[in-house]
Amino acid sequence: MRQYRVGKYLHKVYEPDDPFKEESHVLTNWREGQIGDWVMADDDCIIQILRRGRMKIRTGQDKTRAYIGTCTGTFPVNNKIKMDTSKREDIYSFGGNTAEDRLHNRKNLTKHEEMFVTFLSIGLSPEEAYMQAFPTNHKGYALEKSAQLVKTTRVRTAMKEELKPVLEELDIDEKLVLGNIKEVALSSEKDDTRLKALFKLADIMDLEDKNKTQVTQLSGAVFKGFSDELLEAVERPKEIENGK
Repeated sequence: MRQYRVGKYLHKVYEPDDPFKEESHVLTNWREGQIGDWVMADDDCIIQILRRGRMKIRTGQDKTRAYIGTCTGTFPVNNKIKMDTSKREDIYSFGGNTAEDRLHNRKNLTKHEEMFVTFLSIGLSPEEAYMQAFPTNHKGYALEKSAQLVKTTRVRTAMKEELKPVLEELDIDEKLVLGNIKEVALSSEKDDTRLKALFKLADIMDLEDKNKTQVTQLSGAVFKGFSDELLEAVERPKEIENGK
């Protein structure tokens, strides 16, 4: 038997071989369960219905669909849906992911996010851009949420698209950027500057091990002489120095 806390209370999940100790009938069809009923899930475990309601949907005749919630997850009441008792990270969403997961996993920009990208491209800070694009005047909230948004792949991709005309006008392309970073890595007299350039190239090439950095070779040139003390002292840079 497993137990999971929801709010102040522990809720039980009975495995198939566990003796069922509750003084209640077990419904074999969980889709018929009401709040408080014990039902058999599709993995043959027994679990209690904690929530039942209806949600709005975009298609269908009645525009709503029933759902049930347990201590391990939430499921639409549909003959095609299977319910198991594996514990979700977010027991209140159908996908089981957290709100932050959904933020990062979504592929397409919302209308508010499109406005956010536009305001960023004209020079507003992420916090200011968020407050202009989203319905909030709370600076702390805007700062936190904008920081999350600018890390998402869809926003970063959209920003690159917004900057393309400017970069083309300035004759800046990937070859120019990589060439200059490589030049710094090969020619700088300061070890820490060369190391920072290598960190940046590793990021771009997606070669960096987040737990242990081992950048050893670039375009046939082998780099040696970085001591353990230097590797520990140099932090991953936000910007590359100009070889000074």
